[in-house]
Formats: sequence, C-alpha cells, structure tokens
Amino acid sequence: MPVRPTVKDGLPPHQQHLLYTLAHADTLIETVGSTLLEYVAASPLGLDNQVQDAREDVVVNSMAPIPQSVPRQAADVINQLRSALEHALSAEVEYLMGRPLEAAEEQAIEMPVPKSHPGLSEWFRHKRRRSLPVLHADGVLGQRIASLQPPFGTEEDQIHPLRVLAEHSNLSKHRKPAEYALRLGRVIPGYIVPGLRIAGEYPADRPLRTGDVLASVPAGTCVPLDIWPTVAIRRPHTREWIVLTHELRALESWVRTVAIPTLIAGMSDVEPIPPHLDISKGYADYSHALAEAQIMPAAERLGLRLAGTGLRYQLPAIFRQALPEASQQAVEDYVAKLSDAAAVEVLERYMRVRHGRGESHAIGFLRRLLKKVRSSGAATIAPTEKDRWG
Repeated sequence: MPVRPTVKDGLPPHQQHLLYTLAHADTLIETVGSTLLEYVAASPLGLDNQVQDAREDVVVNSMAPIPQSVPRQAADVINQLRSALEHALSAEVEYLMGRPLEAAEEQAIEMPVPKSHPGLSEWFRHKRRRSLPVLHADGVLGQRIASLQPPFGTEEDQIHPLRVLAEHSNLSKHRKPAEYALRLGRVIPGYIVPGLRIAGEYPADRPLRTGDVLASVPAGTCVPLDIWPTVAIRRPHTREWIVLTHELRALESWVRTVAIPTLIAGMSDVEPIPPHLDISKGYADYSHALAEAQIMPAAERLGLRLAGTGLRYQLPAIFRQALPEASQQAVEDYVAKLSDAAAVEVLERYMRVRHGRGESHAIGFLRRLLKKVRSSGAATIAPTEKDRWG
C-alpha cells in the first residue's frame, strides 16, 4: 500500500514559496471578513414600519454603503489565488524539465481555462509549448491540468472553482472592479404569531433594494425580528450573487487542497498545506515557517469569531435562567472574557450535558465553571474534560 504523502511531500523545495502566497491570501480573507463583520454589526439597513390594508410591513428605506476596501481586498484574494496556481505550474514545469527555461518558454506557461475540449486540445498543441513536453496532452503536467478542468458543456461547468476563479480574476485584472451588493441573509422572528409573513429567499440574480418588504404582520402586532443582511459578489459569467465570504472560502479551499496538490503530486489526497501563517515577520527557512503555520483557515476563524460574538450575548441569559442566585456581574465578567473558542465550547458542553444527563447536571456544570473562576481569580477558564458530563 503506498505511503500517504505528507505536507513536505506536497511542498518540495521548488514549491515552498506557495506556503507564503497562500498565507497572504488567507490574511486578506480574514481582513475582508473582519471588515464585513463590523459592517453588519453596525446595522447597515435602515428600516421603516409602514401600515397598509390592515397590515404592518417592515420595509428597507436605506442601506449603508459597503466599505470600498472590501471589493479591492477581495479582488486581491482572488488574484493571489490565481497567481498561486500559475506560480505552482511554472515552478513544476522548470523542475520536471530539469533546466532553466527560455524566455519564450516562460511566457508559454499558463493555467488554461478553455470553454471546450477542442479548446483544451488546441492549448496543448500550441507551437509555443512544443519544446515543453511535460505540458503536452500526454505529458505528466498536461494530464494533471486536464484533470482540473471544468466538465465542459454541463451545468457544473459554470460553477466549477477553476471557471469561477478565472472569470473573477479576468474581470478584476483586465476590465473593471467586481460588482458587490447587500443581499438578504435571514429574517428570524422572536416568535411566531398568526399572520406573520417573512421574506423568502431572494432570486440568485437580485440584490437587496430599498422598498423591499422583509416582514409583515397584522397591524398592531408586535414581533421582534433579527435581520441578517449579507454582502455578495456577482459572478461575471452567470450574473448570480454569491455571499462574498462563501465565495472566497470555496476558492481558497479548492486552490490549496485540490488544485495545487494535483499539479505538484498528481493527487489531492495529501496532507493539506496549512493556510495560516504570519508573514509580516521573517523566518530562517521553510521548516521554521511550517512549524508556526496553523491549519485553521480564515473562513473558519471568522465563523468562530461570529459564533463567539453571538454567544457572549446568549450565555448570560442561560446562566441567569439556570443559576438565578449567581452574581450577574460575575457571570457577565466571565462570559465577556471568554475567547471565541471557549464561548462555543461552553455552550456545546452545556447542551451535551443537558441532553445526555438532564437539566440538573447541566446546571451543575455551569455552577462549577463559576466556582472555578471565584477560586482562581481568573475569568477566562474554559471547561475541562472533567466537566464534559456534569
């Protein structure tokens, strides 16, 4: 049975530059996501209540402008990912050829994204690549390139990561900035009442607009609403609006875990390249950098941050309900100082204990957390393995 390739197998010396390029893209994604979290947290929608025909509607009357750093930094992410592909291919061609490349040969190296099988065949046969047999259709890299192509002529072609990446990067590099807009994510009512109507999922080609009705109830009915807008990017070739952070996450993951390993190792079933690394400081060599790299990508870190932020509002209410005798100041201090990961862990373990052992054990779990804080003087203690089951 073959030995499963490791990270070091996937990044031989001639490809170790990719660790830093992918880390740069990861940092950019985190920057974009952080800006969007702050933007959404500031409630970018202006809303009106309008009464008409015995109903009261919640209507969008204004939208805060999206920060202009967002489209430009998102374009930087996309172009860095495209560059990582091109750099990986170029380095692999030179490595497999075993000699420095001529200037004309260097210019002939690119990751093709044709529209059809004949287009790909024409790319392989082009005279500029005659001296590079590794890029011929039957060459080792030619076969790897072919395996990464979209399924031409199918519906999946238009949503394939390589197609999407190429369309986005071609637009931002050669024609104009991408289109960005607010879309409706979710409208969550505090509770359900008779006659409540909530805006459904928007068509894929339609952004949020002033005048849109997000919810409607019989006049005189009061229902709290939690409204979550999202920032979307428009795919140039399909005109669909896609949540921006989802688009960047999907493209980053495909480039890092599928495309680059396939170009280098001929397979994607390898240990993934760690995405997160602080490249604002220097490293003595690749091994030192790899030792500090982290496996959690920006999209997951942002999701954890969003969850942690939300839980800091929810956890005090859970403590109050379970432990009404506890000092609420102590509870708020404890929750406020929890890390994002610890806040998520507290809720997950509380729910696990509650469902596995019952309410009394879950209450005991929360009581022990506060007791440990009081005894240690620290307000950042996360649950331990002993607290798992109450």
